[in-house]
Amino acid sequence: MNHFSHDVSGKTVRAWMPSISEYSGPSYLALASAIEDAINAGLVRPGEKLPSQRLMADFLGLHVNTVNRGLRELAWRGRTRGNTRSGTVVLSFCDR
Repeated sequence: MNHFSHDVSGKTVRAWMPSISEYSGPSYLALASAIEDAINAGLVRPGEKLPSQRLMADFLGLHVNTVNRGLRELAWRGRTRGNTRSGTVVLSFCDR
């Protein structure tokens, strides 16, 4: 798993970013599995927002549609909920 820093409104923000290099199969499933593993390991906690789809796509070298498909897979698994314009949020067990 990776961390990166970027500027938001003049402040440096450190955020978590998935790494899919150790996963095989289609990129969207690798992304979904990497994020799910991070949730299970406590690297990303319930209520936290995931990085934006465009940011993940740029960072991972994927097309934004591939990232979108991976996040839809996570939502189907009941691990996240995506909200248009407000991002994807990790769900707790009771939110499912």
